[in-house]
Amino acid sequence: MATKIIVSGSHDEDTRRKFRELPGCEVVFVENDGELKEEDLKDVEIFAGPLKKETAVKMPKLRYVQLFSAGAQNYGWLDERVVLGNAYGAYGDAIAEHMLTVSLMAMKKMPEYQKGQEGHVWKTLDDIVRFEGSKILSVGMGAIGTSYLKKAHALGGKCYGVRRTIHDIPDFVEKLVTMKEMDELLPDMDVVALSLPGTDEVKGLFDERRLMLMKKDAILINVGRGNAVVTDDLIKVMNEGHLRAACLDVMDPEPLPKDHPLWDTERVYLTPHISGGYKAGMNYEKVVDVALNNIRRVLDGKDPVHIVNKKLGY
Repeated sequence: MATKIIVSGSHDEDTRRKFRELPGCEVVFVENDGELKEEDLKDVEIFAGPLKKETAVKMPKLRYVQLFSAGAQNYGWLDERVVLGNAYGAYGDAIAEHMLTVSLMAMKKMPEYQKGQEGHVWKTLDDIVRFEGSKILSVGMGAIGTSYLKKAHALGGKCYGVRRTIHDIPDFVEKLVTMKEMDELLPDMDVVALSLPGTDEVKGLFDERRLMLMKKDAILINVGRGNAVVTDDLIKVMNEGHLRAACLDVMDPEPLPKDHPLWDTERVYLTPHISGGYKAGMNYEKVVDVALNNIRRVLDGKDPVHIVNKKLGY
């Protein structure tokens, strides 16, 4: 009997072909799980895409859920017997390139020079710094943070990392510490980059106290979850002249309301959560490849490359 797989979301024909080629499988495509009827769900063993609890409970044979996202913090309700996999590793390099871009942008004061061009102002700015020799801290050492530090090290940065537990220290990292030890490193770092999942322990992690621990001319980057930084505290700190720049691809609230003061806060550079969108070119292809590889492994009786801890959300 064929293994029934449901693939949710908007996918191109090439992706649909790749899923249909999975051996011994019956693959059904839907735009979202709300389109499915109960009779469609009773034999489903594998589900790929975002899944609602009310749909999952109608799939008694479900054994594996494959997300197309890296974030997996909203699946604590999923039954213990069901293995959860995400797109771990698919976004790392693309988001790391974004992080490297904004790091250099802030160090070289490119937004200020752009404003000068718009105003036809010929002026040399002071306080331009080198990336080489700078101390770069990645708070979060998953695929994204690790890729960023690897690229930073290649440009001569001195790299440090923070992760939940100490293991697998890359050879390009000078020092790896836990969250409890992070405050000891902050005053010496030139760049502090956050790529954290949206767990409860992350919420409000960078409040006024911790932002003020950072060097006055340090750069803050956030590509993880917006609520890791207390927005009002960041605005206050920036208005007081602390921090060289804050480069935010994620923020709280999001989307940012048009009248929100963060838009006009000096030295805050915003992008609308675009560093890792899986539909953007090669990211999408990598996500599909990761998903298919995981599903093939599950069909062969193996674990996916990365099993999500449903309680932790990563």
